[in-house]
Amino acid sequence: MKRRKLKGYVLPSIYGLVVVFVFLTVYFLNNSLTYEAPQQKEEKTVIQEVNQTENDMVVVNPVPDKPMKPYNKENVEISKSFYKKEDEVTNQQKSLIYYENTYMQNTGLLYSSDESFEVLASVDGTVKEIKDDEILGTVVIIEYNTKVTTTYYSLNNVKIKAGDTVKVGDVIGTSGKNKLENEKDNCLLFEVYVNGNLIDPIEFLEMSLEDLK
Repeated sequence: MKRRKLKGYVLPSIYGLVVVFVFLTVYFLNNSLTYEAPQQKEEKTVIQEVNQTENDMVVVNPVPDKPMKPYNKENVEISKSFYKKEDEVTNQQKSLIYYENTYMQNTGLLYSSDESFEVLASVDGTVKEIKDDEILGTVVIIEYNTKVTTTYYSLNNVKIKAGDTVKVGDVIGTSGKNKLENEKDNCLLFEVYVNGNLIDPIEFLEMSLEDLK
């Protein structure tokens, strides 16, 4: 029998095809193993989530542990302090209120200013009563609890009503006029009762709210 022989160019062609096939196989396998696009996308998503969390962060104001001054303007001053029986005579004289040829003991702190100022709730509480006083103008009484009551005299533009609940720092009105002599047009008389007794508001502002509960 006569054997057939492959022509001279056939084997080199086959070898060439095998080499090309092996090269392409290695190339695609290498690309599939080193492709990192999904990982980059995941990292980008994580970064976006972190940024979104930071942007959505809520700033919480600290809870006060003491009563707050009933105003927040710098040019407000005390024109009459609280009258104390144990004070020296000179201090007592500075704590007297003059009205129609009569001197009266000041029952709170009398604040005054050349400009109108906002009157703020010194503590949380419920508006117990709003009324008008012939001498001291509009009066707002706020009950913190059965132990503590704060009273604000000479108010203007009252923004609350009886029965409302207020938080410390809430605006309850603005400073107003009264009929006391030698007082400015923007006044606030601030009184504090603790256990039914009048106390010096300066001492009250230094008390712990926890102790007043």
